[in-house]
Amino acid sequence: MKLGVKKRVLVTGASGFIGTHLVSRLCKENMQVGVLRKSKLVGTLKNDHEEFLQANILDYDQMKAVVQYFQPEIVCHLAGLRPNGHSWRDVLQAYEINLLGTMNLLRSLQGVNCQSVILVGSVAEYGRGPTPYREHQALYPTSAYGTAKAAATALGCLCYNYFKLPVVTLRLALVYGPGQGEQFFLSQLIKSLLLEQPFAMTGGEQYRDFIHVNDVVEALWLAANTPRARGGILNIGMGQSYPLKEVAMTVATSLGRTELLRIGERPYAQGEQFAYCVDTQLARQVLNWQPKVSLEKGIMDTISWYQGTLL
Repeated sequence: MKLGVKKRVLVTGASGFIGTHLVSRLCKENMQVGVLRKSKLVGTLKNDHEEFLQANILDYDQMKAVVQYFQPEIVCHLAGLRPNGHSWRDVLQAYEINLLGTMNLLRSLQGVNCQSVILVGSVAEYGRGPTPYREHQALYPTSAYGTAKAAATALGCLCYNYFKLPVVTLRLALVYGPGQGEQFFLSQLIKSLLLEQPFAMTGGEQYRDFIHVNDVVEALWLAANTPRARGGILNIGMGQSYPLKEVAMTVATSLGRTELLRIGERPYAQGEQFAYCVDTQLARQVLNWQPKVSLEKGIMDTISWYQGTLL
């Protein structure tokens, strides 16, 4: 899908895992990309499609000044924080970045001729709700992150209804792929096995819906360019879940290192979700989108990337 006219796209969280893949795609589509950064620019621009913009998303005045300067026609809001603890400090951090940051961004867009605003939500918003998760079911988040993301989604819907901002929220399943941070299961697993280190994990009975980052980027691109998606909430996932034990065995078998798996050595986390899967029919209908990267191929692509960086 190509657009004939170059458009200005503001991306928050552009230096993150999904953000780097999205910016690369936007540059290939000949978009003018505003890469929002909290800190000053270090280094040089990769190409003439990117422009670094400096603002703290928690500072409304800074956000407003950047938005007024750049005048984005499309906004992709990927900036977020996922605290792992259960303290009030973790709750505060989750709400500051995921809710207050989103509020500052949406407020700053008042009066700007923006055709679409894409918010990245999470299946953590559903929490202990029944599966497969569907967009309009009741939400029962069990973490500060999920609760804050649910609040940000509600805020996006409010801004669509109150201020006619063209907001679309994509609730993402478990995203993986080349370049993912080491705090996630698959990246930790692959790195440990490539370095021939034992990998301790739980019993692996948790089911997860994995979605490759390339399929997520395609969904973001389509959501930004599909007018009928505005005001909507769409699940983005494979629509199929796998037990972590099976995924771990797939990786270990591919690398010939099954003996390094230590299944059952770690306890399950407090409030562990054992099964989730998303219903993606609405995204398929509205965006004409469907995942193209199978879990097997995606795992091999991710392994190849880590082999290139570690070995």
